[in-house]
Amino acid sequence: MTAAPARPASERDLVRLPGPRRHLDRLERDLRSGRSCVWYFPDTMVGSGRAELFLRELYVRFVEPIPVPGAVTVPTDDRAGEAAVAHRGFATPEPEDRSLGGDDGPALWPDDDSFDADDTYGALLGSLAGVSAAPPPSFPRLGASPGPPTSAPMSLSERLARELGVDGDPLSELVRRTDHRRRPRSDDGTQDETPSGTPPLIVVRGWVENSPEEMARLLRTTHAVFRDEGIDAEHRPRVLVAARSGDLPHTAFGIGPRHDHVTLHWWWRVWTRLDSEVLLAWRPRAQAGAAEALVHRVTDAVVAEVCGPDLDSALALRETWSGGDLDSLRSALAGVLPSASSAVERARLRRMSTAHASAPSAELRDAWSSGAVDSWDGHVRPVFGHHLLDPGSTELRTLVCHAQNRVLLPLIDEGRAAFVDLVPGLLRKEVSLDYFREQARSQYQITRRLPAAPLVELEVADLQRASRLLDLTTDQRHRLNTLSDARNHLSHLRPLTHRQLEDVAQALTNDWLTDGSE
Repeated sequence: MTAAPARPASERDLVRLPGPRRHLDRLERDLRSGRSCVWYFPDTMVGSGRAELFLRELYVRFVEPIPVPGAVTVPTDDRAGEAAVAHRGFATPEPEDRSLGGDDGPALWPDDDSFDADDTYGALLGSLAGVSAAPPPSFPRLGASPGPPTSAPMSLSERLARELGVDGDPLSELVRRTDHRRRPRSDDGTQDETPSGTPPLIVVRGWVENSPEEMARLLRTTHAVFRDEGIDAEHRPRVLVAARSGDLPHTAFGIGPRHDHVTLHWWWRVWTRLDSEVLLAWRPRAQAGAAEALVHRVTDAVVAEVCGPDLDSALALRETWSGGDLDSLRSALAGVLPSASSAVERARLRRMSTAHASAPSAELRDAWSSGAVDSWDGHVRPVFGHHLLDPGSTELRTLVCHAQNRVLLPLIDEGRAAFVDLVPGLLRKEVSLDYFREQARSQYQITRRLPAAPLVELEVADLQRASRLLDLTTDQRHRLNTLSDARNHLSHLRPLTHRQLEDVAQALTNDWLTDGSE
């Protein structure tokens, strides 16, 4: 099947999603607390221009960002991101598309080495509200010249000094500005030359630097100088180094700065299922009836589950596949995936501690850098789903079942509870409620001589088992059988066919006392 052209996720959409917003919030919090940070991106995010996108989104949160021009020019067809660029058609982000609003690497303090305790779903409305409209500052772009040609390459320190408008030591100038900012207004009433009372944010992009040692030295010396000058965290200029792991390997740090002033942030554990579902919801389908809308909801859940952290494939698959059996899903998925993908040893993806950690483990670091794996919603997942195309694999079937379970099981249980309320009034003459409960026992309960469960605890299969004792219409009996069969299929990880899904949706969107004609 040939995939229909699909729009990739827009910049405006990406920066509004709750996962990136939450990630940027954590980074902003650490920077405002006085810590300098190192922000690691996969190579593919740099090659696609999305690392620059999120840097710009961070800039608008600070009054005085100082992006340092790079020492080298990175071509837009950077080999690290070639596959992503070729497949997605990514271009370097344009200004008009901006948002409106174990051995785990360096011996620095990670941003969070515990499980994510945030209420992802509860924070959705708050995370989507109120986006700054301030235009982000300009800075050199991928593929752009770093500045006028010079006779010799300028060091990072020299380029920072040039951005500060001085010829000498840039750190001395930062100390001078900090002291001037903290001094009260002079007697003649002149204004402070600094336009803001907040410390500046110095930003270095590792992918346009040619010396890891210079970046590491800047982190060490800024911390040492500001500490020796007695500048407290509230007034201390911050340094942010955004880099790929190859741009700033942990060996470049030496003994490194103190961990309580430098924080590592990794683009890992950022995307969640909520991001996928919100992104799909922002591209609504045509208006449909209740049963059809429920089928669409299940289909979207399947798309989100199957594509995982690959948001662009999720959007393309949603436009290509409107539901069907596993073969049709596999065929549609093959049509939207890029032509090649790095293989990852599957055993490494089963380690739950890695999925919940704040950074990819050492054994996954290379695969993460190449854009092959990511932590998505508590699971380490291959970014691209080529492994799901094998007809002999059961993984695609399992993912479909998980998605159907997430949407349908709570609704089936709600339908069960509604039917239970009707049971006393549906009993045939001379049939007691206790006898009905006895007849609803499973073979396991009978063999084990277990007592009958209370009425409210009867499962939908129990209700079906004793339904001969109830006065049911043909439609009611059909609905009960439909829900019982669906519950049995899903509990044994057997995905519902499209026809079964339509029947279940019809059963769940009508009341038990209606005739099913609505």
